[in-house]
Amino acid sequence: MRQIYPEQVACSFEMPPRISPLTDACHHVGLKTDKTWKLEVKYINAVKGRGVFAIGSFSKGDFIVEYRGDLISDGEAQKRRRIYHPACSGFLFAFKLRGKTWCIDASREDGSFGRLVNDDHRHPNCRMKRIDIAGSTHLSFCSQRHKRR
Repeated sequence: MRQIYPEQVACSFEMPPRISPLTDACHHVGLKTDKTWKLEVKYINAVKGRGVFAIGSFSKGDFIVEYRGDLISDGEAQKRRRIYHPACSGFLFAFKLRGKTWCIDASREDGSFGRLVNDDHRHPNCRMKRIDIAGSTHLSFCSQRHKRR
């Protein structure tokens, strides 16, 4: 039997090029899909309810998930806050765009993961980024640091 030593083995493989976070976001936003193979929903407690946790690796800056819901004006958001149960008003995410306040209303249970992201204000794992796709504004969570699983 012939022995093979490590210095005699020619091993070569190429990693596929990394998809840019914007390309990845456009793909998932366009299809209205979540990275279910990298994320999992778990019950946290009675106050927070459910949350999303990483079960896969993310690099700093990677697109994680879209905060999906109805894009509404600030006036409409104020109306909805008055009629919603307090638990639902937590799903209204306000942001500024061209000097005007807008809001994503993710209060409707649609199976998407973005609405279940719980942020840690002291040590956040991700940050919200606004992206524009075909003239439409979307909010997405991007990884704040490398996360290995």
